[in-house]
Amino acid sequence: MPDAIIDAYRDQLWGLIGTLPGLDGVRERALNKFASAGFPSTRHEDWRYSDIKTLRTTPFDQMAAPMQAPDLPAPLTDVAARLVFVNGRFQESLSDMGDLLQAASVRPLANHLMANAERVDELNLGSDSINLLNTALMRDGFVLSIPAGIEIDEAIEIVHVSAGADHAAAHVRHLVEMGEGASATLLERFVGDDSAYWVNSLLQARVTEGATLTHIRMQEEGPAATHTATAIVSVGAGGNYHATNISLGSNLSRFEARVRLLADEANATVDGVALAGTGESHDMLVHVDHRMPNTTSDQVFRTVADARGKTSFQGKVTVAAGAQQVNADQSFKALLLDRTAEANAKPELEIFADDVKCSHGATVGELDDKALFYLTSRGIDPATARQMLVEAFSDEAFARTGNESLADSIRARVGQWMQNHTLEGQAA
Repeated sequence: MPDAIIDAYRDQLWGLIGTLPGLDGVRERALNKFASAGFPSTRHEDWRYSDIKTLRTTPFDQMAAPMQAPDLPAPLTDVAARLVFVNGRFQESLSDMGDLLQAASVRPLANHLMANAERVDELNLGSDSINLLNTALMRDGFVLSIPAGIEIDEAIEIVHVSAGADHAAAHVRHLVEMGEGASATLLERFVGDDSAYWVNSLLQARVTEGATLTHIRMQEEGPAATHTATAIVSVGAGGNYHATNISLGSNLSRFEARVRLLADEANATVDGVALAGTGESHDMLVHVDHRMPNTTSDQVFRTVADARGKTSFQGKVTVAAGAQQVNADQSFKALLLDRTAEANAKPELEIFADDVKCSHGATVGELDDKALFYLTSRGIDPATARQMLVEAFSDEAFARTGNESLADSIRARVGQWMQNHTLEGQAA
């Protein structure tokens, strides 16, 4: 990696000294590791489908504070609270805490570290150079703590907006702590304008005994954006982590979920939908690590690629020695809407126990001509018929959100994507 890239990010680090209490030493360690490792390339196995050439050759500045308040998207569903980040910075004036503060603790990352200096070491440096750079250059984020036994019925929405940020980046870090028996839905949304920006997000979550965290991510970044995101999650006895990632925007996106099941009856379901328009690339990588017996996991991913679009799925399940009675499933299906589209799948099972039930499957195909004929023969125009088939194809991957209103909003987004991309291809 060119020295100029390292020097640029080291200069940014010096500008962040003292901004987050107790973090200076952690920042420097992370940047030194980043400098040694460099950005990953397609020669790295986990990054074989994500070509981040722009990041390797051009340093991205820190996003500047917004000049004016941007337009915000309407909520996807009823929410308990709405936290807004603009260009990587929390905007209290645009946020609405509702009644959330009566049931849970929500505070900026800086306040959390100021009050809990000893917890700096709990920050995960990450699994690769992208995460290391997030650790070195993180500027803002929030800490959400749901006390034991508290159930929050409506979603907590976090909106990330990027505007006027050409060749600039936002490195955001969120921490989520679920007390025993607590439950909540976290809805992350990412939107932006036409500038060529980079959003690099990392979320750490600890789901303790009997708790449930539902984590929905709606990625609708601007068409020139690069989006990288990682969720690092640990799940305790009887705990549940349900994740659904929807990738509809950006030029290049990558979502990575790394989940450890640490005790009996821990469960993880990690699902995803990626719709790649012309020239877009969406990569989703999941690693579920079954560390203990009697744990379960399930992965359902559906992707659609239009002309010169690319989708990729890498799903890995690891079963540790002695982790008997594990049940793990993976399912990946891809639709190609054009002969120039591309879909990649790499399911993996790494099993060190003998009494387990693990399976995976992957298929890639085109829209069913017989189904199209059936629908058009009943008076449905071809464009609408294609849209209906794509919506039905992707539905299984977000049917487990547990919130029908939210699921309906996601379905509407998928339909809108079809109108904005596939129908244009039809007209051409």
